[in-house]
Amino acid sequence: MMKLSKTASLAIVFLVYLAAFFTGLLAVVLLPFEGIFAYLCADAAATIAVWAFGLVFKNASVYDPYWSAAPFVLYVCFLADTGHADAVDMLYLVVFAVWGVRLTLNWAIGWRGMAHEDWRYAMLREKNPKLWFLTDFFGINMMPTLFVFANMIPAYFCAVSADDGVNALSITGAAVCFGAVMIQTVSDGQMRKFRRENAGTGRSIETGLWKYSRHPNYFGEVSMWWGVWLIQMSVQNAFWWTAAAPVLMTLLFVLISIPMMENRLVSTKQGYESYRKRTSMLLLLPTRKTPADESLTVD
Repeated sequence: MMKLSKTASLAIVFLVYLAAFFTGLLAVVLLPFEGIFAYLCADAAATIAVWAFGLVFKNASVYDPYWSAAPFVLYVCFLADTGHADAVDMLYLVVFAVWGVRLTLNWAIGWRGMAHEDWRYAMLREKNPKLWFLTDFFGINMMPTLFVFANMIPAYFCAVSADDGVNALSITGAAVCFGAVMIQTVSDGQMRKFRRENAGTGRSIETGLWKYSRHPNYFGEVSMWWGVWLIQMSVQNAFWWTAAAPVLMTLLFVLISIPMMENRLVSTKQGYESYRKRTSMLLLLPTRKTPADESLTVD
């Protein structure tokens, strides 16, 4: 990995994403596809560009901001293609802008530069070095792109729906999205504060939102995409089957991201197994009593 200052590293990432954007545009121009398939190809081409730069800099974390940057850019492109924008479109743009800026800033705050790579990527590289090339391309880069793109399909159908006004359902969907952003903001802030105050102790956070969910930040992430789907359901050409998109996103976190993280936390964090037994995985719920807790109860 390259040893650069954080400022220089962020500048490089910005240039990488600029190059990825123009790569996506070139794909739209050169490839014989239209509509949503053209955007899928553009998204995949931009991802390949980011992946290639990650190889050059030997840091798979170059891809990390893509997750938050792509939705706003994609929706702007949807609107540019349709040639119109109504009130619900403006609502979507605000939702994607707020969510994207917050998530990107959160990544930028935690990322220390080109010498810093997400521990999960390093683990996957060390565990299966012979498969790293494929793991990096498909698992770390392309798969998340496809998941996010799938969750942009409801928004695409909203973009191609003309003259739709804001109604109770679209407002509800936007409220879910903004609530999700708030949950992520609060939980990430609580985690950063906990890490500063408990560095080197081996303890796991069990306060704030983390008292009611082991992964409130992921709960916010999942909620965001359910809100995006709800907004789409408020327009005339809504499709119920697009609920498959937030379902897939939920499964991504429940079946892959969370188990991968918790397998590590159980072995590295003091008392995490007990915390896991009494605390909800994703939803914000009251804590449960464990057998050990009940044995301490005096009748």
